[in-house]
Amino acid sequence: MSRVKTKPSKTADLTAGVRALHLRRVSPPVFKDTLALSLTSAFWRTVIRNRVLTWVVIDGILGKLTPVTHCVYVRARFGEDQVERLVRAGASQYVILGAGHDSFAMRRADLMTQLTVYELDQEATQQEKLRRMAKARIPQPANTHYIAVDLAEQDLMDTLLRAGFQPELPAIFSWFGVTYYLSQEDIQKVLDTIASRAARGSYLMFDYLSDPDCTPAQWRTLQQDTGQFVAKRGEPWISSFDPERVADRLQAAGFEMVEHLPPHAVQARYLQEHPAGTYPEVFGMCCAKT
Repeated sequence: MSRVKTKPSKTADLTAGVRALHLRRVSPPVFKDTLALSLTSAFWRTVIRNRVLTWVVIDGILGKLTPVTHCVYVRARFGEDQVERLVRAGASQYVILGAGHDSFAMRRADLMTQLTVYELDQEATQQEKLRRMAKARIPQPANTHYIAVDLAEQDLMDTLLRAGFQPELPAIFSWFGVTYYLSQEDIQKVLDTIASRAARGSYLMFDYLSDPDCTPAQWRTLQQDTGQFVAKRGEPWISSFDPERVADRLQAAGFEMVEHLPPHAVQARYLQEHPAGTYPEVFGMCCAKT
């Protein structure tokens, strides 16, 4: 049975809203997404622009979940730091899996002269993003392919090849905000496909949800509450990882770990003495090479 969504992702919309709110409330921002506000829904734009509504909705109704929002812009910063480094090293293809309302191709004209970008997501979410871009008069950037796909049902590499992807050239694969919504079987399928069919020297970046048993006690309630929050919106968390075994799993699939930030190590990298706050030890992130 197909698992294709008929409605746009609510968590993708919320992610854009979090990035927009971060830019408005935190100085200096950890991650500067100047287009996030234009790419989020009318509801979140209204909330973000109105201080009273921000206080009621964000600080009040959703207040207990606030620490999780740090994960959204920190993972974006981690990923874009990696992309900048890899483009300088000569990378020319960038694949964004579960792109949601990502704005990289529209913001980073300085890197797009060297890159061809492939954005993959469920059709409903992707069409909503393109609609919002058109409404905000944001042109579709050159060298960018928007590919509607359900990776639980369709082959990743075959889909990319039909869009012009060059498998003989190393590529960067970005997979943030996705793995916890997939089954372990579907996660393994993507790992195996990239490791075996992408060019040697390709990179995969992704974040992961810590196994509850591996999450420090002070963060378990937040993890549970956030899981319930997304589940009520039709996008339940399905999979998690033991941070101490992530490297072994990647190695078994055919990857070499380049950089791993387990949940406990993120604070020191991005939020040490930063006004954004304390990073919850719930999500880790890594970059690996084929």
